[in-house]
Amino acid sequence: MAYAVWDSVWSHWRQQEDGWAMQLLAVTCLSLAAKMEETLVPSLLDLQIESTRYIFEPRTILRMELLVLTALNWRLRSVTPFTFIDFFACKVDPRGRHMRYLIARATQIILAAIHDIEFLDHCPSSMAAAAVLCAAGETPSLTLLNPRLAVNWCIGLAEEGVSSCYQLMQQLVGGKRAKTTAAAAVNLCSDEVLSCDSSSCTTPPPPKRRKRSPPPVIT
Repeated sequence: MAYAVWDSVWSHWRQQEDGWAMQLLAVTCLSLAAKMEETLVPSLLDLQIESTRYIFEPRTILRMELLVLTALNWRLRSVTPFTFIDFFACKVDPRGRHMRYLIARATQIILAAIHDIEFLDHCPSSMAAAAVLCAAGETPSLTLLNPRLAVNWCIGLAEEGVSSCYQLMQQLVGGKRAKTTAAAAVNLCSDEVLSCDSSSCTTPPPPKRRKRSPPPVIT
């Protein structure tokens, strides 16, 4: 966040070389992050370390916050598919019996999908809905869900977008399962070959010694 804002505010302090501008920017970003994430926000003086070279007044930090917010167009939170997972999982399982599994499995599917360029055409809400549908399809009691029902979960969801993303995720999950099964088969075959080789390479038992016949008795 500091690097994104620095280019827009550096022109105001281009003549400064003592480093106070960067320190002020760091304290300001920390203050904004605390206001976004914490329920009990510490004071602006508590966010600063006493041993630092500069200690800024609260009004100075507040003015810097307005500058940072203006540079970011007041967009402090990026919307991702993970923003919708908990809400959609609750829609699928209102009683919460499979809530943990749905959230965990949908998270795994999304993390695997973000590496595929084909998912860039889909909005975060459609990806979250499709991932929850895929996770629900792996649960026996929740297999009757389809993209048409998912449209009613949230305003802005389109059946075409959810269905297209859902099909891509099914292919992704199916491909990973096939690769896992093939890898397991290869490992099993290699283990069998190694066991056969090890059994064939064992040293043979020593040959049995022939009993010597007793010498003839001379009468």
